Amino acid sequence: MLHRISVSNFQSIRDEVTLDFRVPQTTPERPWLRHPATGLAFRVPTVIAFIGPNGSGKTTWLRALANTIDFAARSYGYQPGRIIRFPAFASDEAFRKPTRIEIEFDAPWLLSGSDEQNRVFRYTLELFRKTPDFCPDTVGYEALHDFPRGRPRRLMERRGDQPVYVAKDMSIKPSDERLSSVPANASVLSTLSRMGVEKFSAIVDSLNQVQMNVSAIDPLHLNTAQITEYFQAAPQMKDRISNNLRRFDLGIEDLDVVRSTDGTQHLLFSHSGLGLPLPLEMESAGTRHVMRVFPFLDIALETAGLAVMDALDNDLHADLVDEILGWFRREDTNPGNAQLICSLHSLSVLDDLEKEEVLIVEKDRAGGTQAYGVRDVAGVRRSSSLRKLYRSGALGGLPSFG
Repeated sequence: MLHRISVSNFQSIRDEVTLDFRVPQTTPERPWLRHPATGLAFRVPTVIAFIGPNGSGKTTWLRALANTIDFAARSYGYQPGRIIRFPAFASDEAFRKPTRIEIEFDAPWLLSGSDEQNRVFRYTLELFRKTPDFCPDTVGYEALHDFPRGRPRRLMERRGDQPVYVAKDMSIKPSDERLSSVPANASVLSTLSRMGVEKFSAIVDSLNQVQMNVSAIDPLHLNTAQITEYFQAAPQMKDRISNNLRRFDLGIEDLDVVRSTDGTQHLLFSHSGLGLPLPLEMESAGTRHVMRVFPFLDIALETAGLAVMDALDNDLHADLVDEILGWFRREDTNPGNAQLICSLHSLSVLDDLEKEEVLIVEKDRAGGTQAYGVRDVAGVRRSSSLRKLYRSGALGGLPSFG
């Protein structure tokens, strides 16, 4: 689960903004507030929703998280040169500054053979620009810490061209030549994983399990062939989505994967009152969107992992959005503490979410994205209607017209 994220000089986020999702111990018990791991005193929401006007920077926050995860796990395979996934704020001053992102989270990566049953990690990434430019070209600082007994301990640290530091229990010796082979525009984690270092491979394997539909332009949409292949390979998941489609009252009675005479696979939907099943392409926009996002959400729930979803509520009825959020909020459908971090446009979700789950995103007059939790807004009571407060302007983040 993600506990905290700090971002500066990334796309529309100019100044450093830190979002801390940990809730005070005085917060009442709720099924959607979970202790991330056994023994950790604090709790974190299983749903975190970014709300705000179009163009305010909701997707920017998700990209900061998704691009950092992707960089840590896969950057060894990037093309040489500029690191295009981390553009600066659009100003001459920002082009001369680093882009910095830091995330804190819990994970079981290093628990094998350890007496500790809970691990909190902090990954820090600073990307430098040797010359003023929109995108950085080198890693200026990178570090991975854990927190045994509550105090930070370096597992890996890299400063510019200096030798990479690794802790003794990271399955690689400081004299290993592989530590000097890390490209200037790639992460230590990704590089050592590709070079077969066991602990780093475990880290990257875990990062690769994060489910994300975040892309550089529009949200990533699985195409029909990908969706069909997914459900054909996992019949139990086909059964789960079939059950949910019936519950959504879309008129769909069943879903099946059928092989045509030319050997291709097709998704067909049986409807009450129709004599023939319909292919996915003939279904409503809402049904198609459910089918595109379900694999991401289902894998996260089944693996007790993380899903980062942009524009989750596109083309969906408000009640259906509430149901999907409920999969992560309820203990019976999310016993493993899977977490969903998403951007939403529908204000109806504010009728069901509570103040610890909602983040307001807006831009200042200079075009810089700001974000803050509703829980940090003075005077918001737990019994308050968040939708009414938002519509009144009391929470900020309202669009301005004219």
